[in-house]
Amino acid sequence: MNHRLIIALLFSCLFFGCQKGPEDPFFSLSTRKSRISGEWTVQSLNAVSPGVVKSFDGSTMEYTIADTAMVSRTYSMQFEFERDGNYVVTHSEEFPADTITNDGAYTLETIESGIWEFTGGNDSPSKSKLVLLMQELKSIRSDQGSNVAVTSFDNPRKGLIYDIVGLSNEELILSYEETRSFAGGQALNSEKLKMKKN
Repeated sequence: MNHRLIIALLFSCLFFGCQKGPEDPFFSLSTRKSRISGEWTVQSLNAVSPGVVKSFDGSTMEYTIADTAMVSRTYSMQFEFERDGNYVVTHSEEFPADTITNDGAYTLETIESGIWEFTGGNDSPSKSKLVLLMQELKSIRSDQGSNVAVTSFDNPRKGLIYDIVGLSNEELILSYEETRSFAGGQALNSEKLKMKKN
């Protein structure tokens, strides 16, 4: 009896897929594609790039610039992954009125769309990474009427590759880290996102 149970569990892991990310559920009857498909709201984000540190708590984005200046703005970020391989990321950020430049308050909405796919292999399990290939970027400012700035990318050859730290039916955790070397030093870019499914 115990042998049949062990064989059934092994078969299920091979057929349906088991844990691939360190925070994945140990066992899931849903495929990774069905788990990631849908709409997600970013609950937290921490990012580091040369000269700027960003921290998002689900409602406010804080920017620390050159370890001294700090700016906080109301912010939101949503991802949508479609089963057919398309994705959309929507950022919305509120800018307060600026008395120095005499600019009024406005909201900037940025919509990124493109193709997503799983990747992995060699030193990492298959489907343990997520590639985002951006094809279009739209920017809309609430104070500029119907003006929309659109940038299209034909045949994108460069994508962003996230490690899938955790993927369940309700939660998605992605991380990204890149170190670039150049004459005179190195630059670190990193990002960690935690999302809940809508």
